[in-house]
Amino acid sequence: MEFRIWAELIQQSRGRLHVFLPLLDRGLDAVIHRLTDGVYIPVQIKGRAASTDRSFEIMIPGNRLVEDHALLIAGQLGDEGLSSELLVITEATFKQLAAHDVFRGEEIYWAIFARDSAANHWQKYMVPREQLATRLLGEPAPMTEIPIARLAPEPADRHNQWLGFFGESEVIRQLASNSGLDLFRPFPDLEMVEVLARERKTGRFAGLQVKTAIPAPNGEAFFRVRKATFAPTATTWITCLAWLPDQSRFADQCLLIPTNDLLSVAGDGDDRWVLMFNLVRPRRTPVDPYRRPLSDLGRLVTQIAGPAQ
Repeated sequence: MEFRIWAELIQQSRGRLHVFLPLLDRGLDAVIHRLTDGVYIPVQIKGRAASTDRSFEIMIPGNRLVEDHALLIAGQLGDEGLSSELLVITEATFKQLAAHDVFRGEEIYWAIFARDSAANHWQKYMVPREQLATRLLGEPAPMTEIPIARLAPEPADRHNQWLGFFGESEVIRQLASNSGLDLFRPFPDLEMVEVLARERKTGRFAGLQVKTAIPAPNGEAFFRVRKATFAPTATTWITCLAWLPDQSRFADQCLLIPTNDLLSVAGDGDDRWVLMFNLVRPRRTPVDPYRRPLSDLGRLVTQIAGPAQ
């Protein structure tokens, strides 16, 4: 059911809705990134097997409704795919309208959906399957296609791919040490944000693009950000890590740079913005204000996604 929904959103939106899936499932099934305005939308999916009855029922324990502002998408799934209509409603509204009871000490919410019933109070929240992306986008998706050629990957370099994945894994490890963060990865991985963190108390997001490099003998490490996919927003940050092969560890310091500040500290390198970070002989450089202890990354990202200042 979930992957049917993700496929519909990606196809219908022509790539303007990106799907981030949780690395640890604590209630949310995904976060949808709406590229038209940069908004992140928490989503939970509930499905039932299709039947020949004129109605179907969904039942959700109260402890699974974890975020009042999250969208709940519910429907039926049969041999021919998703049902023709889907319920799309915030969890808060669902709790207001659904029947409610306590069973064996646990809160339960449930709803019965009758097909083709205009009097059904759920009807205003029922969305035709082919309009699902429009409901999340807020307006019809433009007919123009995303320029796929600009997003096409460069020829594969196995070592660079490994190094990039290694750096992302280290960032995830650092963030996972803070139990107050929920972590997500994009599927498919087509945009700037590679690791998405959500602060559980505030529900706010911090998106990270991770860059990893091996320093030269003089200690200089260069990090390159592609201009074609660079989209600065207040919720997106560049995280730069240096891998020290001879010591089999990451450097103690990293860079954490808001994308809105990147152009003021990066050099122009043709199709990329270039950041220089010297770990051995630090000298005054534009990136100095963004040097951070790598071990502090979890706390810093929690602070970024914490209460608005």
